[in-house]
Amino acid sequence: MAKEILIIDDDEKILRIFNLLIKSFGYSPVLVDDPRVGLEILQKNPPSLIFLDLMMSPMDGLQFLEERRKIPGALKVPVVILSALKLNDEELAPYADSIAEIAIKPVEPARLKEIIVGYVG
Repeated sequence: MAKEILIIDDDEKILRIFNLLIKSFGYSPVLVDDPRVGLEILQKNPPSLIFLDLMMSPMDGLQFLEERRKIPGALKVPVVILSALKLNDEELAPYADSIAEIAIKPVEPARLKEIIVGYVG
């Protein structure tokens, strides 16, 4: 069975693109548009890797990272932040232990594959 990659983004277009690309790389995408659902998945069936958008509502990506800390073992799952904006190191400093990497949107397919292979194998 293919390793699962959780993508949390409220942009349907991003989810569709990641779905196609991740499948083409031989992995199993799990797509959610609500970080609260992502937390439920993380508790029940942790994926191998998480791609996380920051700008969402009603819960944003930083709130997801905060809640993730409360789930036993969840910090073992690497999180790659997806952002269209260059992020301020000062803002992200409190979450340094929770973020494996930051990928600026749009992420090129070759870069996406490189990230996945680097963390998941």
